[in-house]
Amino acid sequence: MGRILMEHMTKRRYSEEAPEAPPKRGGPGLVTFMFALMFGAALALTADSKADHRSTYARVTAQVTAQVTKSISSTLRNLVVGQREYTIRLGDWPKQPAVVPASASSAEPAPAIAIVIDDLGSNATRTMQAIALPANVTLSFLPYPARTPELSHRAHLAGHEVIIHVPMQPSGTEYAGERALTTGLPVEELKQRLDWAMSRVSDYDGINNHMGSRFTTSRADLVPVMRELKGRRLFFLDSRTTAQTQVESLAREMGVLTGRRDVFIDGDRSAAAIRRQLSRLEDFARKNGNVIAIGHPYPETLNVLSEWTNDLKERGFELAPLRDVLAMREKRNPPLLTAGFALTPPR
Repeated sequence: MGRILMEHMTKRRYSEEAPEAPPKRGGPGLVTFMFALMFGAALALTADSKADHRSTYARVTAQVTAQVTKSISSTLRNLVVGQREYTIRLGDWPKQPAVVPASASSAEPAPAIAIVIDDLGSNATRTMQAIALPANVTLSFLPYPARTPELSHRAHLAGHEVIIHVPMQPSGTEYAGERALTTGLPVEELKQRLDWAMSRVSDYDGINNHMGSRFTTSRADLVPVMRELKGRRLFFLDSRTTAQTQVESLAREMGVLTGRRDVFIDGDRSAAAIRRQLSRLEDFARKNGNVIAIGHPYPETLNVLSEWTNDLKERGFELAPLRDVLAMREKRNPPLLTAGFALTPPR
């Protein structure tokens, strides 16, 4: 009896440990069938792409194929995703959509003011005072002073836009400076003098003319200068030391970013006169949307500018680098602006 019971228990144990037979494979499942339909639709699209799409048959075939493909894709997506619910929780979104106030979206930009300080490099103390002005003031360095490379690099590190104050021939006998650009020079000599000026100033974005009331009236002599500037992607601010200047018109013709000086800040160096010019500058900016002004590193100019720029933004103006204002003018492409202010005496 014991032996019979033991054999029965052994057979039961072996039958429980035996693996189940693998399920019998049947025909292709639904997913396989759907993939086959998609493959067929793709073949139909390929064949249809070779047909003449101007024919009615081709248009109908394309429409039917697109609908079948869309239906198959939807079915497959439901199979893969299953019954998962995609609900948006209210906490994932702002309770109310952000609304931009109409005044903020439609407000006109503040009038832009570009201030350029010329003749830097000769006097290190005054140059450092100019560097201490707000960073958006553009600083223009003469190429020939011994400390120009060092000081112009300091200006760049302080965040200023730096340009080259290139000496150019005046109408009178006044000395313009070392290696000034003069009329009648061979083209290669002009290029060499311009290259030398550029080698003396660090981190520059463009040039403006120092004196130049004679040179800037000569289109023939300006052409090689413009070619160099265009090749180097530099701009040319016309200081406008003469009403007969050809700088702006020629630069536009040759695709060089350009613009003119609108106001000289310190023709009269007294603090009262400088403040009056700054007031006229503000009026010009309000009327035209922007203004370009040139000053010099006189103690009076630097002191008044330091005070004047303190609350410029609160008064509704934007102090901007020169290139930004030139770009604004190029974008708007307005007629040449006439400031109505007297030029400095030709030189």
